Amino acid sequence: MTVRASMWWLAVIWFAGGGFLFVILVGQSLTGYYEPRTQDAWGWFLPTVMPTLALIVGALVADYRKTVIGGQGAAKLSAGPVFWLGAGLSVFYLLVVASSILLQPLLSETSPLILMQRSNLWLGPLQGLCVAALGFFFQSKT
Repeated sequence: MTVRASMWWLAVIWFAGGGFLFVILVGQSLTGYYEPRTQDAWGWFLPTVMPTLALIVGALVADYRKTVIGGQGAAKLSAGPVFWLGAGLSVFYLLVVASSILLQPLLSETSPLILMQRSNLWLGPLQGLCVAALGFFFQSKT
């Protein structure tokens, strides 16, 4: 197995595992499972997984940049793995934003604004990962 394939396998492991836990924590937070200490639950979770996920995104972006600069050519950039990583993170992020709006009617005990404020706990870090991937993609197109 090549180093590049190994990097992507590690990314899959971390994003699948971290994503699964993320979705569970979002669901528990939406239902008030940790109330009144929801922020404490996220305060535990985020430093547990975010540094590694940020490292992986940074390494994938750096590796891809080296590949493109190393002669692969800009024509392959838009169909490359960084594009798909950014696209996948973007779709997931927008689905999570939508869930914060669409799930509110099912949670009658929670006002829409409280739910939106609570959702900032998980939307902020997810947005950071999207920006990391998309920032490289858009910067490289200029």
